[in-house]
Amino acid sequence: MRFIIVLLLFFLPFNSTQAQQFNNFSLELGGGAHFPFNPKDSKDQTSLSNYISMKQFQVSGRYMFNEKIGLKGQYGYFYFQDKENHLNKTTMHKITLEAVYNLGEALNFNFSLQERFTLLVHGGAGISLLEPKDRDVYEKIGNLQLGVTPLVKISDQVAFYLDVTPVLNLMQHYSYGGNLLDADYKAQTGFFLTANAGFVFYLGNRNHHADWY
Repeated sequence: MRFIIVLLLFFLPFNSTQAQQFNNFSLELGGGAHFPFNPKDSKDQTSLSNYISMKQFQVSGRYMFNEKIGLKGQYGYFYFQDKENHLNKTTMHKITLEAVYNLGEALNFNFSLQERFTLLVHGGAGISLLEPKDRDVYEKIGNLQLGVTPLVKISDQVAFYLDVTPVLNLMQHYSYGGNLLDADYKAQTGFFLTANAGFVFYLGNRNHHADWY
C-alpha cells in the first residue's frame, strides 16, 4: 500500500499538466474462458480439463498517469464446474490491483500501426474469495498475475481488447471441484489461465485517451 501511495505522489505533479491534453480514465468490460492447471485433487480422478469453461466475466477501472504508465483495479467472477458431475463446483470472486505499461508506446510502433493498435502489459497482486460446494464460508487466497492486452481502437471512445493472464493462487486449500485437498489442511499452489475479450470505454471530455495520445 505504501508503494502505491508513493507511486501516486510521484506521478501527480507530472500528470497535472498532461491531464489537460488527454483522458486518463477508462472502463473495461469483458468475459471469456478459464483453464485450471493446478492443484489436482488426488481423491478425484476427474481431469482438470472438465473445469474449462466460459463462465466468467471481469470489470476493470484503469487510470493512466501518462502515455505509458497506469494503475488498474479489477473484479473477476469465475464459476468452476465439472462437466460430468455438476455437484463438483466452486465460485471465485477475485479482486486485484495492477500496474499497467503501454508496451506499444515504449516500442515506438510505426504511426500507421499505433493509430489503431497498441499492446498493454499488466501485473499485480490481489485476493480471491473461493466458495467450495456445500459451504457458506469463503476461503481467502492471495494471488499474483501477469498478463498482456492487445487493443484495437474502434473510435476515440471505444476500443476492443483481447487479454491473456496467468493467475497464481499462493495458498489454496480446496480443489476446483470444492473438495478439501488435504485432511491436515495443508495448502497447495493453484494456477489457472484466463483468456478474455471485451471493450474498453474511454471516459472524459478530451478528444484522445492516453492509450492513443
